Amino acid sequence: MEGTKVTRAQLLTLLHELAAAQGDWLSVYLRPESLKAQPARLVLKTQVDPRVVEAASLIEDEQLQRELERYRTGLALFYSGGTAIAVVPPFAITQDSVVVGPPHVQPLRAALENPGRTLLILVTWGAYVVALYDVESLVRYKKGTGHIHPPHKKGGSSQARFARRTENQRSEFLRRVGGHIDEQLGQEHTDHIFFGGNRLVVKPLMQESRFLRDHAALLSPRTILVKRASLDTRDGALVDAFSSTVFRT
Repeated sequence: MEGTKVTRAQLLTLLHELAAAQGDWLSVYLRPESLKAQPARLVLKTQVDPRVVEAASLIEDEQLQRELERYRTGLALFYSGGTAIAVVPPFAITQDSVVVGPPHVQPLRAALENPGRTLLILVTWGAYVVALYDVESLVRYKKGTGHIHPPHKKGGSSQARFARRTENQRSEFLRRVGGHIDEQLGQEHTDHIFFGGNRLVVKPLMQESRFLRDHAALLSPRTILVKRASLDTRDGALVDAFSSTVFRT
């Protein structure tokens, strides 16, 4: 199967159309933890509908497996016997289920319609944006910059000296960003956290922010692609964070 990236609005439209589909469908929801334990076989084998074997085979698709590993949010699969629609959602599936009948889109639709509060953290060396959203409405944000010299490239003792200076400047920059996160969000509630920018920043940044350490379970394993953290890239990063990958046959 070949996957297509879709926005939150596009997936809601697809689910609306799917809800009106005729005939009996097999609707399968699998949590990320269940997929790790290969429940495609464990959960589906408990059902009597013969299509479960075919559905289990679809889940083993190589491209689908890659996206499942990248998102780590679980899977929603709708299968009629002739048509299959597999959705890798932006938010984690919270309950395993297998339903036979009209397409059971409600759990996925509810999660998309009301995702709650989302924290978006964009960090590239020398710039950061921290933004809190209620669904897609901006609640508050903080942005800033920090000067970081590029490493010296001429070799010798000067290169080592400049490398230490760059490393110290990066460490100080992340301390500032972590402090701003704690200051701005210490008392705030969030349901999801997405990071965008340089993925190598995530681990050291968490060491500098108590808020991030306390909410580590909410952090998406995906890294949103952002060339530079700025207000210009903020809203586009949120659209990317809310995106899903849809596979069809």
